[in-house]
Amino acid sequence: MTVQLRLRDASRRCPKRMVYGPCGGVGADGGCEVPGIRCSFAADPDLLHTLDVSAADVAAPESAEPSGDALPLSPRRTAAAAFATRVSEGLLVTADLPVRSADAGVLAEAGARLAGLTAVIAGEPPGLRASLSPTHKALVLGGAGATVIAGITCRDRNRVAIEGELAALADLGVAGVLAVTGDHPASTALPHAQPVFDLDSTRVAALARRAGLFVAVAEQPAAPPIDYRPVRLALKARAGAELAILNLCGDLSDLVRFAGALAATGAAIPLVASVPVITSRSAALRLAALPGVRLPSGLVTAVTAAAAVDDAGVHAAVAAAREALTVPGVVGVHLSAVVDEADPTGLAAVDAIVRTATLLRAGRAPSSDATATGAAA
Repeated sequence: MTVQLRLRDASRRCPKRMVYGPCGGVGADGGCEVPGIRCSFAADPDLLHTLDVSAADVAAPESAEPSGDALPLSPRRTAAAAFATRVSEGLLVTADLPVRSADAGVLAEAGARLAGLTAVIAGEPPGLRASLSPTHKALVLGGAGATVIAGITCRDRNRVAIEGELAALADLGVAGVLAVTGDHPASTALPHAQPVFDLDSTRVAALARRAGLFVAVAEQPAAPPIDYRPVRLALKARAGAELAILNLCGDLSDLVRFAGALAATGAAIPLVASVPVITSRSAALRLAALPGVRLPSGLVTAVTAAAAVDDAGVHAAVAAAREALTVPGVVGVHLSAVVDEADPTGLAAVDAIVRTATLLRAGRAPSSDATATGAAA
């Protein structure tokens, strides 16, 4: 079987129909995030190195051009250009939006508290039944003062819907988008939801650049095949990605290894390293259970053994962030917290993120009486 036929076969057997696989949900044993399936890409790692970005993979059908149905090539948006400049300055502090709510009031409150960060990544959590669309969420958060990077997943949208969302976000003036393939519903709390996966993150990155947006992507350095992950990120950069947010990948040495391997590919895409902000033992266990996630050695034990877990979690996050920022190629940190049962709105997790960012930028060690105030711009 020829290389191209093998690639097509791997794409056909992938539950997400990925062209630029594998996704970040590959288990340590090579299993797919969909139970009972082996990853079709990870099973043939040598094949992956033959992949390259092709304009044909994101080109609209010829019939769409004269009709005006194709996504037009748009000039760089003002907000996108401004955020690209901010990225070039380095020392970024971004964060997840740990609010699992469709209540615009709660989202606005979170946006106001996170307004001092470089950007809030407003993604689409897996299995979240009631959620505002990326554009609506960006509108609420931006109105509250936050700089927004809107997450776009391929899980629930075909190409037409994704192009419409990109056009709306560009018109709204968001700082940028985070292009992700998304988790398969079979691996979430909504296993019977019908997946779409008309595109994957690499192709969405190319479309988003075409829409004039700043484009960020994610990568999972700890997911097999580990040696291919830097190469896959380099492909995303060639497709149009301008910033990479790395998932939690273990110890500092793992981050150093990945950054070095990426540099060896020649890809000049800046990295933002994820840092866990642990607020409770249950939150730590939930964070560690996420696909593609690997926490630093001994972190959960050390933090949860402390008298004040939230203080210890912030202390550990500040220390880890400072270490990550010493790695060549890393231009910022991404603070990642998970909501636990005692925090129904997620605002307590927001406050832990803000407190971590504030102390990190102030260059001080956290103390138990530190308050959750807005981080400096």
